[in-house]
Amino acid sequence: MASQLAQRMPLVSVVIPTYNCDRYIVQAIESVLSQTYSNVEIIVVDDGSTDQTQRVLQPYLNRICYVHQQNQGVSAARNRGIQEASGEFIAFLDADDFFLPEKLADQVACFEAKSSLGVVSSGWYMVDEQGEEVIAEHKPWLGLPHLNLETWLLWRPVLPSALMLRRKWLEANKFDTRLRYAEDAELLIRLALMGCESAWLEKRSLGYRKHSSSATSHQNVLKQAESFDAVYEEFFAQPGLSNSISKLEKSAHYNYLVWLGWRFYQTSQLTKMSEYLCRALPYSPYSASATLANWVQSFSDYALGSGEDLDAHALSNLSEWRQLTHTVLTQKIPRVSVVIPAYNCAEYIAETIESVLNQTYRDYEIIVVDDGSTDATREVVEGYGDRLQYVYQQNQGAAATRNRGIRLARGELIAFLDGDDLFLPNKLATQVAYFDANPSVGMVKTGWQIIDQHGKFVSNVAPWHYAPKLDLTTLVLYKVSRPSALMLRRDWCERANGFNTNFAIGEDLDLMLRLALMGCEIVWIRQIHACYRQHSDSLMSSGSRLRTDMETVMDQFFDRADVPDSIRQLKAQERYQSLVWIAWRMYRDGCSEEMANCLEKSLNYTSLSPTETVLNWINLFTSASVEYGYELDVYSLINSADWQKVLGCIPVLQVCPHPPTPSPFVGEGEPDS
Repeated sequence: MASQLAQRMPLVSVVIPTYNCDRYIVQAIESVLSQTYSNVEIIVVDDGSTDQTQRVLQPYLNRICYVHQQNQGVSAARNRGIQEASGEFIAFLDADDFFLPEKLADQVACFEAKSSLGVVSSGWYMVDEQGEEVIAEHKPWLGLPHLNLETWLLWRPVLPSALMLRRKWLEANKFDTRLRYAEDAELLIRLALMGCESAWLEKRSLGYRKHSSSATSHQNVLKQAESFDAVYEEFFAQPGLSNSISKLEKSAHYNYLVWLGWRFYQTSQLTKMSEYLCRALPYSPYSASATLANWVQSFSDYALGSGEDLDAHALSNLSEWRQLTHTVLTQKIPRVSVVIPAYNCAEYIAETIESVLNQTYRDYEIIVVDDGSTDATREVVEGYGDRLQYVYQQNQGAAATRNRGIRLARGELIAFLDGDDLFLPNKLATQVAYFDANPSVGMVKTGWQIIDQHGKFVSNVAPWHYAPKLDLTTLVLYKVSRPSALMLRRDWCERANGFNTNFAIGEDLDLMLRLALMGCEIVWIRQIHACYRQHSDSLMSSGSRLRTDMETVMDQFFDRADVPDSIRQLKAQERYQSLVWIAWRMYRDGCSEEMANCLEKSLNYTSLSPTETVLNWINLFTSASVEYGYELDVYSLINSADWQKVLGCIPVLQVCPHPPTPSPFVGEGEPDS
């Protein structure tokens, strides 16, 4: 390897951002000039220094590329260095740190040994302000051998001066200039998500200087905390994360919040320490006492990493710590997690939240997941303060939004409530009591009221009249899947891996079908306990999309190998009933051409005679209209041009002396408004 490296010697660009570091920058530059690896260019980006930096750099101007800019922060300074760099590899060196002689050679050798690598990071020595005494030694690979996305997310073992990156990864991926802190962690997390491979150089290859004027001194810890909050909020808000990465959200939040609690303790900001540890509490995977023990152990580990010893006795005697202990030991994990997916529902979300706060059952938490709202939803929800948990994400659809709520939930039971729906006061109490009395049950559903967009009563929906048993047959044929009316055990939800994000419509039905196949017992509570708001901006307007999406859901279900033959035989009946139901919805919404298309297609699946089929359509339209509070004019329906057009597609119509009894009407599997 040494001979190969000697033959190729790729250029390394060392980027040194500096701001008022005239005391240290000469040592930084000399440490690069003293490298055993010689094919190096040095780029110093002066980020608006007001000290003697320019003067002390004068002797080096013929050996470095010196760039001066107005003060913009370290991200902009590093980005300017990347822009000026010519090397195949780029190493960063903060102006108050210094390289050990073999650093660049060893890292280039790692890249040469494995061409797929995009990042190589090393260990380091923490040294005193004079750079003479070693305070602590860092060998991160001992505890974190794999530098993958999970490691970067959970532990952030990053020091910019320890890094070397293949330049091609930085050409389109720069440091985020919105961040004054956490910019290095954010970049590495972003690169790892894109598939950039990282590895350790298992050597300590630099000196990292600890002193009072470093960029993370006590007066800037609050800004550092704000930056980390933004990094993690934005990361988990983005679409397209794999299930394995999405599941790390609670652990990642817990770890960084505890670390920030330590940073506030380290800088004697004890009120902020308490605030951040309290924020970590809902994410803790431990019991109350184990959480406290973990905090002390974490503080001790962080202290050792900073060359300090934690005085655990002094910590435990702080009034803020005693109050924390009381808070932790007395806080009860909520029994029920109410997950509210919200999208542009500022007009209704307060009423929705109030319907939970007004429950007779009190042992719950509220988690509002905002799916990229562009109205005032955030402002309304944040007005409730610590009475709920609010998280924001880029728009990803109802399935991904509910899944995020599930991942954040602490309760053993989960209830969903759409952002414009309502709970009636005894909803949670009634469902929890049923679970307590029936431990084998995995999900319970109630009936619901339909209300209009102004909250006015339209009708009661009691599906048990036509679907008395919530088994697989019922779910296939009648699709009774109103999310705001159900409650389920969290373990069942996790076993099913939540909602299928491939479905924009019918994701709730798909989950119930999969749960039923898995053996989850689903039962009715034959009472009305929720309100479903029906209003003009419902997703139902797109008939063709609704039909194709629901067909996709059911086709994938029937294609499963574990579907019993007795259920598979229902496919034609299911398709017929679904098409007629969608036809009714399209007629109700004024889309008569879509209605006709659905009815015509249903002819391919009917088991009735032509005349019986038409009478069945009329009966089903009538029963659905009654259930949904819609006044159906049958005369206008059957005399409409599109209805007559469909009749023209039926080759033979005959009078049926005994009209068939209408089957219960399918129709509760519609998408959420």
